[in-house]
Amino acid sequence: MLKPKEIAEISLALWYLPLDKLEEVRKLVLSLKERHGYQEPVDDSDEWTEEDRQEATLLSLRRLDEEDPIDDDYEDH
Repeated sequence: MLKPKEIAEISLALWYLPLDKLEEVRKLVLSLKERHGYQEPVDDSDEWTEEDRQEATLLSLRRLDEEDPIDDDYEDH
């Protein structure tokens, strides 16, 4: 996903193009999006949703159980 700096660089470069070339740029961008783009915009935010937190907790608990499983026979002693 584009970062703000990359978007700014592209936007600035557009100011230096003749108006008759902007349609060519638009067509190129849409063509690239059609051939190589994602169905939905990529969410690369650093913010965690509640779903992210739950998934991380479950994965951590599974990994802990795999690395250090509780011995069921231990409770009988």
